[in-house]
Amino acid sequence: MVSRNNLVEIDVIGYIVNNEDPIINNLFLLGQARQFRVTDQVYLDIRDENKDLGRIVIGLFGDLAPKAVKNFKVLATKGINGMTYKGTSFNRIIKRFMIQGGDVVSDDGTGSISIYGDTFEDENLDTQHSMAGFVSMANKGTNTNGCQFIITTVGAPWLDNLHTVIGKVVEGQNVVHVVEHTPTDAQDRPTRRVYVADCGLLSTPQPFYISDDPYEYV
Repeated sequence: MVSRNNLVEIDVIGYIVNNEDPIINNLFLLGQARQFRVTDQVYLDIRDENKDLGRIVIGLFGDLAPKAVKNFKVLATKGINGMTYKGTSFNRIIKRFMIQGGDVVSDDGTGSISIYGDTFEDENLDTQHSMAGFVSMANKGTNTNGCQFIITTVGAPWLDNLHTVIGKVVEGQNVVHVVEHTPTDAQDRPTRRVYVADCGLLSTPQPFYISDDPYEYV
């Protein structure tokens, strides 16, 4: 975690912009590591047909994608017309890429709804999917965000500039990988149901910072 106490300056969207220690500066520049400000946390308790798989906690980037984060929080709590992420399945799973879920409308990957209407516009598409654990809005093209989301299981630069990043897994990436290894058919649909058994907001008294640097130098 980074604060001004250890001489790191962070701009309003959460990227490292300066550090008085040139060694730390160079590590971040060479590795292209970035810091992200987590404003809220959502938990997803995951289950398959036979057992509980564990909890995924997602740190949300409310400064980077405020509209999408607000939509995600509503769907993880009170929902839209009673429709929430609770009970929704992961409908598409691709090993060494991502897991996709969140279809609160039809639970099969075809539905779309948001607090803004059926769809809403993209935000801050320059945020990169540089490693496993990034959470983005699934879409069908430009400005077609709704309720569905993806969680990467590897770095996925081919998603950059196409999908709005809303957060990153801060706990339970092992659970994501368990879901990732669910057997699938030829259309990448799981052959057994894996779903969100429960979900909600976790208390986040103060925003905090996370990095996409796997070595966490600071």
